Amino acid sequence: MKAVILSSPILLEEGNFKFYEIEFNEAKKFIKHNDPENFSGHQTTKILGVEPSTERKTCTGYDIALVIQPIGRLEFGREYSVEEIEEIGVNFMIIHKIR
Repeated sequence: MKAVILSSPILLEEGNFKFYEIEFNEAKKFIKHNDPENFSGHQTTKILGVEPSTERKTCTGYDIALVIQPIGRLEFGREYSVEEIEEIGVNFMIIHKIR
């Protein structure tokens, strides 16, 4: 199963998908149990102990994706601490491909 981290909820191929929000602890479990490939360069990944991706990679598809989105707007190019990200707030979502 291909698991990924994304910065926005996007579908990269045709198919049926299930989309739902999850809580912080569920997002931590997702990271621990799925060893996802990180396609997000956003600072928000730090809240889960994942360093932002430093290279631009193209995700061509996935079976399950964790989407991490800030609730507020982040400044482009600015580095944020985990505490600042917690203050801004983050939404966690799962997109799961249904076979």
